[in-house]
Amino acid sequence: MRKIYLTILPIVIFICSAVLSSCSGNSDEPDTGGTDDGILRITADKTEIQADGVEKVTFTVRLGTKDVSDESTMNLILVKESGEEHLDYGVRAFSTSVPGTYVFKARYYEGESMISENKVTIQAKQVSGGVSYYHKLLGMQFTSVGCQACPALSTTLKAIQTEQPGRLAVASFHMDFGGLTDPMSIAATNNYRTNILGNFSGLPRFFYNLRKGAKEMISIKGQIEEELQKELQNYPASCGVAIASTYDSSSRTVSVTAKLTSNVTNTYRCLIYLVEDGIKYFQTNGGNDYTHNNVARAVMSTSLNGDRFSGEVNAGIESVMQRSCQLEPGWNVDNMRVIVSMLTTLDGGKTYTCNNVNECKLGESADYLYNE
Repeated sequence: MRKIYLTILPIVIFICSAVLSSCSGNSDEPDTGGTDDGILRITADKTEIQADGVEKVTFTVRLGTKDVSDESTMNLILVKESGEEHLDYGVRAFSTSVPGTYVFKARYYEGESMISENKVTIQAKQVSGGVSYYHKLLGMQFTSVGCQACPALSTTLKAIQTEQPGRLAVASFHMDFGGLTDPMSIAATNNYRTNILGNFSGLPRFFYNLRKGAKEMISIKGQIEEELQKELQNYPASCGVAIASTYDSSSRTVSVTAKLTSNVTNTYRCLIYLVEDGIKYFQTNGGNDYTHNNVARAVMSTSLNGDRFSGEVNAGIESVMQRSCQLEPGWNVDNMRVIVSMLTTLDGGKTYTCNNVNECKLGESADYLYNE
């Protein structure tokens, strides 16, 4: 009898261990037959969202049983009829303001590049109602007095602003380049270049709405106009921007009140630039008395990604943010403007981009803009 007991006991222990092991697994794990098959797969926490720029879908990417969703070498790929759009590395969330069908796959690099064996389809549903805000774009020009090709971009942007008045607010960020020190450079220029806009090296460069984009815009007018239309179509404005600014000549202090109203309850950040026109200074391939316009003198916000409003901005309720700064000697107050951008995130907070923007002459105001 004792021999039978000793024989059966190990079998019972083995069976119990197997049952407990099977019950302790995570239901979100891909079914790989209990083994790591080394295949890359993508899943989503939902397949339908409201196209309000707020509701998001979060993706999970696994290599076999290993979760690589937050790895720095993972990026989502949006599959379009016109081609593929690669999202930033580490981004695993998606929101949109444009109704439609979105198809995603994933890419992961670990010694070699791998593409997920499957795709995920997301339906973004139409949201009705709300105010029709006029959509003005923020244009960020990167330039230098040492750049031979930079005047061509300035000429292109001036032509677009003439042909489409009121559509584009330009801030020109100067940097040292070509062995020359640029007296109009500011620290924000290099921070934007290296930390937010892809660490580019060549000049000139142009970006819409703090978005890196898929194409390097240099000075080709047709390309910049095409990307402008894509920006309007793919990223409609959900908010309006108004500005009130004052200037105290005795202290040379600028005070800006930025106002925001929104069609949706959302998290917004406010970004304020101070720019100056009509600065006469040398420019390579432009002469000794070249006129520099839209020169970014100061970022009045404490963050290059803008300062967050306290709590969420409620739909239909105006929110206000105030900032001030002192003008440096040599800045011409008569030629200065204030540019106010309202930023949102479409990828769960990895990046922030401009939803809408407005501008006014320093010491003056600008009201909300609406579509007629």
